[in-house]
Amino acid sequence: MTALPAQAQTNCDLSDGYGQTLVSYVDEVEACLAEATFDGDLETAIADHTNAVRNDKGEAALERRASLDAAARAHALDMAARNYAGHNDLEGRGHVYRMRAIDRQVLASATGANVVVLDAGADADTIFATIQSDEANRENLTRDRFNATGLGIAEGNGRIYVVQMLTTVDGELENPLPLALADATSFNPQINEGMFRTAGWNLSDEDGNRLAGGRLMRMNADSLERADAGYLDVLVELNADTYVLKGPMVSRQ
Repeated sequence: MTALPAQAQTNCDLSDGYGQTLVSYVDEVEACLAEATFDGDLETAIADHTNAVRNDKGEAALERRASLDAAARAHALDMAARNYAGHNDLEGRGHVYRMRAIDRQVLASATGANVVVLDAGADADTIFATIQSDEANRENLTRDRFNATGLGIAEGNGRIYVVQMLTTVDGELENPLPLALADATSFNPQINEGMFRTAGWNLSDEDGNRLAGGRLMRMNADSLERADAGYLDVLVELNADTYVLKGPMVSRQ
């Protein structure tokens, strides 16, 4: 599930990056993605190469997730527009931030990414060979726990900027979480593994300080009075162990 549609007055201007607040960030991402053109065939070819390598290693294929495509494309566009390369944007926001801002249902335990920059005109074989030339990238491609992926390829400055996201999606919220909370909001986590038991949730600020939480799956907008945005984590238990699944970010309306 992708993010909420951009508001009509939002324009794409990447000269200074995406918006600073969560709502303005998502609005501008949506506006930029709507204006841009992507080579879907090339992105699909990289995904197919990845799954072929995983098959050779006995690993399950990765599922393309539209929200991860959107996150990868947003970062590729920004790098092309501002002529830089890296896993974080120039404001310090990384792949997990993009996933949690754009995907309104995701519950994920792990996320990795491959980022490469090549001369414009490189074909899928050349792009994938470049990805594989790095040891950390090769390990990401065949990591057994990853089950979802997203691809984004943008062109600028005579180069192509390639972002490949790889994620362990362990479940989803039953319904998309609103980007901005106006009042109390209920949510229902659906966990993929039946052996896990949902134990509760936490809402934290960007520094990891707990803003709210509990066992009742109901979030109050007043919890965000001390923060611009909150990060939802869903806690699941298996025997005596507790695991944290990263969910969407939310803002106060």
